[in-house]
Amino acid sequence: MSNVKEAIADITPEMIAIRTHIHEHPELSLKEFDTCALLEDYVKKNVKYDYLKRVGQTGLFFVLKGTKPGPGKTIVFRGDIDALPIQEDESMSPCSTVPGVMHACGHDIHGTINVGAAAILSRIKDQFSGSIFFFIQPVEETLAGAQLFLTDPAIPWNQIDAVAALHVSAELEVGKIGVRYGAILASADEFTITVCGKGGHGAHCHTVRDPIVAGAAMVSSLQTLVSRETNPANAVVVSITQFHAGCANNIIPDKAILSGTVRTLNSEDRSRTEASIKRMASCVAEGFRCTADVQYDHGVPPFICEDEWVDRALRVGRKILGTDNTCIMPYAAMGGEDFAFIKEHKPGIFVRLGCRTPGGAYGSAHSSTFYADPDCIPVGIYVIIGLAADYLGFEVK
Repeated sequence: MSNVKEAIADITPEMIAIRTHIHEHPELSLKEFDTCALLEDYVKKNVKYDYLKRVGQTGLFFVLKGTKPGPGKTIVFRGDIDALPIQEDESMSPCSTVPGVMHACGHDIHGTINVGAAAILSRIKDQFSGSIFFFIQPVEETLAGAQLFLTDPAIPWNQIDAVAALHVSAELEVGKIGVRYGAILASADEFTITVCGKGGHGAHCHTVRDPIVAGAAMVSSLQTLVSRETNPANAVVVSITQFHAGCANNIIPDKAILSGTVRTLNSEDRSRTEASIKRMASCVAEGFRCTADVQYDHGVPPFICEDEWVDRALRVGRKILGTDNTCIMPYAAMGGEDFAFIKEHKPGIFVRLGCRTPGGAYGSAHSSTFYADPDCIPVGIYVIIGLAADYLGFEVK
């Protein structure tokens, strides 16, 4: 192999073909059978791996061990592969052929760039000591896939020193990457509030304890947990996303059920907001002669990047892509990412990979018109290889 950049160019057409096939045949969480099989087949034919196994039924774990003498370190790269229950706009190209299912978050790109990077890195194992682990991960969209890897007894977690993941971003044009010091993604918790009152005839409202009115007051009051209890310099989201009550126009029900999500960027705001939701729900309900029961479920934690790893990603990006194409994201995204369950235990980085066609339209993630330009595939492969080289101490050209 003359150099890494040429090797990437050589495999790019095949990588784009693999990604196109995955995009046109998307599979939902825990149903990624064909996607996993396709990527596994590519690995078996093109990657000189040292160990490979399935994780669950639709995940893949494989290892590249450097042959250069020395103690070495171990780094993990993750690529998720599941799709979303969204009908893709028929104007998109490539376009899903599966009704009601599409890759609206770039997971078709992620799995592809990871196996492509592995193919090239496996050709230069003589240049590094240590190991590179690849997690081809299912079930990210329902935030359960990371746990499959965390609980797999065949994965030697005590040997892992650092973890990294690339994720496409329509906020950035192809050829660019973005990182952020500290939190780059939020925690994602859920809550359900059951407001209990006393139902009755809608015309005899003085005889009831109305849970709908109490619930409506909660919707407004809970917003003050952001506007009046959170430091304005911090970011917190409290969103009520469901409100269910009643079954007829002339009946006030016995109960109302509210559900929502909480997003925070640090453990202090996370704990405080949980406690405040419980306090606010109880107090508001009491004011309307009702009661409130709050079920609060912790989801993924914030994804927090160590300064050392942000410095490394910036160094790598500026070296291989150029200073103008390597940026600090201006703010953290309030979306959640289940790789944060793994990141909690190890230092590492989450890199935003630009996927918007330069000058092209913006297509939001999780929308029917999300679009990831295939030109981001060789860029993503190059960044993974660059991060591995910088961390393990070898040069790439």
